Amino acid sequence: MIKKLSARVVLASAVLGMVVTGCTTEGTPTPGTTGSTPTETAAATTTGTKPSTGGDALADFDACEALRSASGLNLTEIEADGKACDAEFSATTSVTVKAQPSLKIDDAVGKELSDITVGSRKAKLVKAPSSESSCLVAIEVTADSRVDVGASANASQAEACDAATAVANAIEPKLPK
Repeated sequence: MIKKLSARVVLASAVLGMVVTGCTTEGTPTPGTTGSTPTETAAATTTGTKPSTGGDALADFDACEALRSASGLNLTEIEADGKACDAEFSATTSVTVKAQPSLKIDDAVGKELSDITVGSRKAKLVKAPSSESSCLVAIEVTADSRVDVGASANASQAEACDAATAVANAIEPKLPK
């Protein structure tokens, strides 16, 4: 069970890792995850340009706390994974939440994208961002930032999309206004 569970969490993390790559307004590629250490990250952020409003808006967002407070979902095994947070939605579906301070919702990529609303916010439902049984909901925080809720399911893409949508709706009140 542990091996199966770990594979789902890794897959959910991969969903976000593949979808979060985008470009800044200057056209510079920016990876969703890096191998940098906290010291390298701090040095990079203090020596470059000022963060955008999106980055400022998400500075205090805690993805794991948002998952812990997602009432009615019975999420289990909530664990930080770098700047993301993973959880088990059900026995066959895992989810990952990650703040994207410099990616717009229109930067999300996948096989099929749909405009949706999460709470009062614009969002994108992205089918198959990394595999046929994965789904992502990118929720707009500011014009230049978003929070991604990725899900992967053993059974079907529909199951993954249902999980991503349910978690997105549950955490939306915790997102910065």
